[in-house]
Amino acid sequence: MIIQSRLQLNVILAVILLAIASATTTAQRSESSLNYGFVSPNTREDLKLEDAIRGLSSAEESNLLKRARSLSCVVKRRISTMRALGSWSDGAEPSILVRVNADELTIRYVMSRLGRDANQKAVIYFHPQTAGNAKMYVFHPQWRFRSFATIGRILDGAGISFRTLIPTKQGTIVYIVDTERSLAGKVKAAATRLRARVQSQTGNANFIGDDAVREKGQTIFANEIKEYESKHPGLPPPCQVK
Repeated sequence: MIIQSRLQLNVILAVILLAIASATTTAQRSESSLNYGFVSPNTREDLKLEDAIRGLSSAEESNLLKRARSLSCVVKRRISTMRALGSWSDGAEPSILVRVNADELTIRYVMSRLGRDANQKAVIYFHPQTAGNAKMYVFHPQWRFRSFATIGRILDGAGISFRTLIPTKQGTIVYIVDTERSLAGKVKAAATRLRARVQSQTGNANFIGDDAVREKGQTIFANEIKEYESKHPGLPPPCQVK
């Protein structure tokens, strides 16, 4: 009887442990989603649009794309990248779009490493989440609206000051991160003018770094990296990317 009771107890414990493990795995999966990050290799000030466009094929741009993909081995998640143009009302710069399916702490870590390595002041990321404090809009304008300059003028006219433009074979895709969820009306107006199909997501969007002082931004990146690595000791080195 004692042996049978112990066997029953062991079975019950095994079932409980399996249930806990399953719940933990489910929770971890629910925290993971397709994140988006935006970072530039540029450290020059007051670039013209033409200079920014030329920067899309620069060695700095290519190196940052490789560096981003190389972090796949560090976080053990596939990281994809695309060339991009950061655009605002009075300027532009070459940039890259980073995508990785992970939790929010991991996208913060990846973007902090890229911001540090590219000597940036700040980076921004978007992490989808149902109860998030931000929105991200993705525009797919009609083909005739593929010019960076034309799209920029239309977005300026609608009151959308900051955006990221992605050149593709099908046209130009526009990413707009609305950190305060205040752009819905302006997005609708711009989409109408661009004859654009629009997708949107709710989530968390945050800048990491310092908009004004590069040294402060670098200190913030270093702190983010240190905190993540202290919780994830023994991370592997980056991949070798050609």
